[in-house]
This record gives sequence, structure tokens and C-alpha cells, in this order.
Amino acid sequence: MVLLYKKNIFCLLVFIVLAGCAGSAGHKVVSAYKAGDESLSCQAIQGEIIRAQVVIDEVNSDKSGISGADVVDGLLYFPFNLIAKSQNYKNALQAADKRIERLVKLQKEKECQTNSTETNEKKSKISQELKQLRDMYDAGDLTKEEFNAAKNKLLY
Repeated sequence: MVLLYKKNIFCLLVFIVLAGCAGSAGHKVVSAYKAGDESLSCQAIQGEIIRAQVVIDEVNSDKSGISGADVVDGLLYFPFNLIAKSQNYKNALQAADKRIERLVKLQKEKECQTNSTETNEKKSKISQELKQLRDMYDAGDLTKEEFNAAKNKLLY
């Protein structure tokens, strides 16, 4: 009886640990329209476009990589979590695309001049900083909360 009880406790603990290791895609879905968009300067509009493009890059990067958490998700929650991840990727990409469309329309309305070299440099810098944050998080130097706070500060 005691042995059966210990086995059940052990199985429960293993399940909890594995479930804790599992991660789900949690990309922030940006809104195409934000209050005050019309009052943004040309430079601010360009910054918003860059942030939306970085979100797209991050989602595409996550989609192409398979982590240990993805494997555990597949084993424990398949297909439910995989469906949820796929839907999150789709929603995040569609929303970022709509945001960019909206902002490009505002740029045209305001007759803003765009510099693609500068845009690409800013996008590259933000992407590089996000990669550094992710590497620090993966190495255990940042907690999930610290990582999310730093990422949100960088993007928004």
C-alpha cells in the first residue's frame, strides 16, 4: 500500500516537472489600430513599422526552431498545444501584417520620406538585442518575467 502511494506521488511529481518544462507560443498579437496613431510623427510611424517587422521575424524564427519544450508539449498535450501554437503564430503574423499596412497608409497620408537603409539597420539592431535577451533567458541568466519585461521594453 505504501509502495503504491509512493509510486503515485512519484508519477505526479514527474508529470508536474514535465508540464513545467513545457512551453507554449506566447507571441503578443499587436493591434492594427492604436489610439493616437493619427498623431504619430513620421519617425514614430517608422519605429512602429520596425517593431511590427521584428515581431514577424521573431514569430518566424520560433516557428522554424524546435525546442525541448516543444518536444514535451508534443508528448504531453498533442495535438491541443500544437494547434494552439499554430493559431498563435497565425494570429501574431496576421496582426503584425495589418499593423504594417495601417502604418504604411499613414505614412502615405502624411507624405513621409522613408529611408530603407536606416529602417533595416534599426530592425537589425532590435533583432540582435532580442536574440541576446533570448540567449540570456535560455542560459538561465534571466527569469521568464525579466525576459518578458525586457522584451516588452525593447518592442513597445
